[in-house]
Amino acid sequence: MKSRWRFLIAVGLAALLLPGGAIALGALFVPEAAESQAPVDVAPTHGGAQSLAGALSDGDWHQVRIEQHLIIRITPGDPAVMRDVPPPAPEPLPVRLRERRIPPCVAVAAIAGVRPLAGDRLLLIMRDHRLVGADLSRTCAARDFYMGFYVTPTADGQLCAGRDTIHSRAGATCTIGQIRELVPVN
Repeated sequence: MKSRWRFLIAVGLAALLLPGGAIALGALFVPEAAESQAPVDVAPTHGGAQSLAGALSDGDWHQVRIEQHLIIRITPGDPAVMRDVPPPAPEPLPVRLRERRIPPCVAVAAIAGVRPLAGDRLLLIMRDHRLVGADLSRTCAARDFYMGFYVTPTADGQLCAGRDTIHSRAGATCTIGQIRELVPVN
C-alpha cells in the first residue's frame, strides 16, 4: 500500500511539473467501471498532488498498452521516381535479358516499383535502375500484384527470398522463392 501511495504522489508531482502529463495519464489508465462513475478531472489544481491522488484512489484502475503495427507498401511506381527510369527504347527487336545470381535479399528502401510478369514472377524496379526478378511460390499468381504489394518491415530492412511474405491489395499472400537480377544480353 505504501508503494501505491509513493507512485500516486510521484505521478501527481509529474502532472504538476508537466501539464501534458496529466492529460497523458488520463489516456493511459482507465477505471474498471467508467460508465458508472462521474468523469475524473486529473488536471492540476491548487491542491496539486493531493487532489490527483484523491481522484486516482477511487475505484480499480487497469493499464492500457498501445502497440504500433507498421506495414510498408510498394506501389507499381511513384510517378516522381519512375520518371527517372528511362522509357523503353522504340526498338522493334525485344531486349533479351538473362538472369544473374545476387544475394537472396534486397533492401526494401531500394525498390522503386513493381510490375507483374507472366506466371508467378514479379519484376522489381530498383532505384538504381536495376531490374530484379522475384519468383513467387507456386500457388501465387503475379497478376494479383498489379497494384503493388505490402510487406511488413524487418529489423534488417531487407526483402529476402524464402523468408519474407508479401501481401497484395487483392488479398493474396505469397512468399518469395527466388530473387535474380535481370541483365541485358550483349
